[in-house]
Amino acid sequence: MQSHEHDFDDASATDVSQTRRGLLKGGSAAIAAAFAGPIAAMASRVAEAACQPAGASLQGISPYGEIRPVNDLTTGLPLISLPPGFSYKSYGWRGDIMSDGLPTPGTHDGMGVVLTRKVGRSSEVVLVRNHEQSTSSNANNIIGASRANVAKHDVGATNGAYQIGGTTNLVWRDGNWVESFASFGGTYRNCAGGSSNWGSWLTNEEILSNSVSNTGKKHGYIFEVPADPTATPTNANPIVDMGRMAHEASALDTQTGIWYLTEDQGNANTLYRFLPNNANGGLNSLHAGGRMQGLKVRGVMNADLRNPTLCQEYATEWVDIANPDMDGGSLTTVLGNVTASGPYRQAYARGAAIFGANEGCWVANGVVYFTDKQVSSSPLRAGRIWALDVATGTLKAIFVSNDITVGNSPDNICVSPRGGLLFNEDGSGTGRNANGETISVPAQRMMALRADGSSYVFAANNYNFNAVQLAAAGKAGAATGNLRNTEWCGACFSPDGRVLFANLQSPGLTVAITGPWGSGTL
Repeated sequence: MQSHEHDFDDASATDVSQTRRGLLKGGSAAIAAAFAGPIAAMASRVAEAACQPAGASLQGISPYGEIRPVNDLTTGLPLISLPPGFSYKSYGWRGDIMSDGLPTPGTHDGMGVVLTRKVGRSSEVVLVRNHEQSTSSNANNIIGASRANVAKHDVGATNGAYQIGGTTNLVWRDGNWVESFASFGGTYRNCAGGSSNWGSWLTNEEILSNSVSNTGKKHGYIFEVPADPTATPTNANPIVDMGRMAHEASALDTQTGIWYLTEDQGNANTLYRFLPNNANGGLNSLHAGGRMQGLKVRGVMNADLRNPTLCQEYATEWVDIANPDMDGGSLTTVLGNVTASGPYRQAYARGAAIFGANEGCWVANGVVYFTDKQVSSSPLRAGRIWALDVATGTLKAIFVSNDITVGNSPDNICVSPRGGLLFNEDGSGTGRNANGETISVPAQRMMALRADGSSYVFAANNYNFNAVQLAAAGKAGAATGNLRNTEWCGACFSPDGRVLFANLQSPGLTVAITGPWGSGTL
């Protein structure tokens, strides 16, 4: 077994990096090529520009202008609010019949671009979208239940309930939505995930459970879904060495081949990384296993990182996790007794840091960005965003919200090809401002982060419709009522930076946003 504490700054890092540079193939190479130039030139500005130390972040004025309700080009409904000059097309509403004849599942969540390709003279972008559905007493509600060609991890019941989470794939061609289909099922609460650079998506189960279904399956794993399951069927087996826990995001550092993972387990989680045995990448390569590690503040056992000040820095290192499939259980920590996953129980024993509730994760230009979405009133917390420099191990708090108007529980994040960081809110309609006063907010937003640590509003959820309005727009079965304070998720840009794709979870729909990106930081 390797030493408990391991700094991955040795010759093996160089070997992995050199191997990774030779990986790109076909359509996935197009994704990497489209991102490489812009990100290498500009993405570093979030972490490297002069952060302005302060107690917490402030909200600034958007360079794109004030947002206002904008009518959807597909339905005519003002689903979201955007700055002047921006427009969007909705697609894949919950219940809509997909190209394969199946209804679109609900509870849209994490999403990523996995492939770009030429089809004749047309340009296509393929995305994989998570559906954070949990369980049902009816096995027919498993995604793809009636289709043998839709891979499923578990068709059995756990404590009498079937797992109905999974994924669908979507195709965007020449500025229009053209196709969607079921791609994976039989999983639980597929929350976030991450795109590989070989044409696939890692879809992650958000559950901490030691239960076993009547078909002998456990849950809390990561799975890989290809861009085209008809060409290469989805592998229904979990990637066990990436851990069994309440997974959130996975983000690949294409320069080293290392994956970074987040866990949403209150006060019992850290940032993780996975060093694959097969550094060549490719579909199913992660099933060859690897080593899982947790983040530790150098020289400090179990540092509590829930309450940093803006721009505060820490030196970090990594500790090994011997058994990523270990059961979860009770853990006594410096914060008291918590329920912890098996991976965190081992990482904590070796000094891993403590975060509140880690969620979104993205890697760009040698920097790992990740969010802690925990909100509390005492002490004031409304979310943090961290940046970890891969080369130096320096961890910096680049966004610290203690006011829900500045940032309300940042969840999924992405970095645009122009280098701007965008985060999706998943907070409550009420909370505290910087003065500790209880306030209400009208809607959840997509927010952009400035290099100085301040934020600004890019978009807002404006979904509030009755049955008559929805029927007139051709969406008679859609959710009714005021859903403005439900979460955004799955934000990701097309590799050329022209389109921002995102999901509104509770009504269950996807939007593709276009506009004058160059006039702002995104």
